[in-house]
Amino acid sequence: MQPTDPIVVEYINELMRRGLRQYVDLIIPSDDVFKIGREYAESRRSYAELLDSLTQYVKPRINSDVAEHVVKNYIGNVNVDYVDIVARSVAKWYISILRLFNVVSFSGYQPP
Repeated sequence: MQPTDPIVVEYINELMRRGLRQYVDLIIPSDDVFKIGREYAESRRSYAELLDSLTQYVKPRINSDVAEHVVKNYIGNVNVDYVDIVARSVAKWYISILRLFNVVSFSGYQPP
């Protein structure tokens, strides 16, 4: 499943343009992502808790220079944690994959 979030798509594209394929490989969903998803499903934890856990999982794998470039191009020059924005977007992509494979499901409202 390809990412559809414009921040994730542009992050991957910018990594490729800069010849940083190894960072793309770091964010491709792995067995670890499915393991985290299964653990949250078994303990019936919330969407927000899963999102936070996956964000923390992927955050060290994000290239900070590329994240800053992408986020600034997308939302402008603002005082935010660029790595956190990209990591949260990647985490949402992971959740959509976990849902697609029926690893997790949530009742009630979850932000897009």
